[in-house]
Amino acid sequence: MGEWVRTAGKWYSNEDDTGIQTGQDARFYSISADLDKDFDNEGKDLIIQYTVKHEQKLDCGGAYIKLLPGGFDKKEFGGDTEYSIMFGPDICGTGTRRTHAIFAYKGKNLLTKKEIRTETDQLSHLYTFIVHPDNTYEAQIDQKTVESGSLYDDWDFLPAKKIKDPEQSKP
Repeated sequence: MGEWVRTAGKWYSNEDDTGIQTGQDARFYSISADLDKDFDNEGKDLIIQYTVKHEQKLDCGGAYIKLLPGGFDKKEFGGDTEYSIMFGPDICGTGTRRTHAIFAYKGKNLLTKKEIRTETDQLSHLYTFIVHPDNTYEAQIDQKTVESGSLYDDWDFLPAKKIKDPEQSKP
């Protein structure tokens, strides 16, 4: 597991404005914090927002934020830890350059059907995922909506209305 570093980074306007940064390349990182109390966003927007800056010309890696259930073991926190929502950029070579928006539902991780772009430069970018009470969503980068739609249309929460007949084939 890699070590976190507190820094303003290579480029900054105020050296006292710091954040956490991964300290070593090619390592896995995780960090978590408990909420003081359970929250209920019924009837309200759920907003997940954070800033990412890939200074090292990232070739392969991600910067996800996960909304986790209470009571998990922080010492065991890692890629396989159960979560409710995972959101954030994923870059691996030229083939994978997307922002993940994944919901955990009935034991499955549901990736959005849409391709949400991501930023690949070395500047800071504000990533925002908003889930509205009417079951719509917005994915934003730098306060500009890059994708939006219906949770029902863009994720497979519900079974398909039509199921392909395995016995049927084209003439």
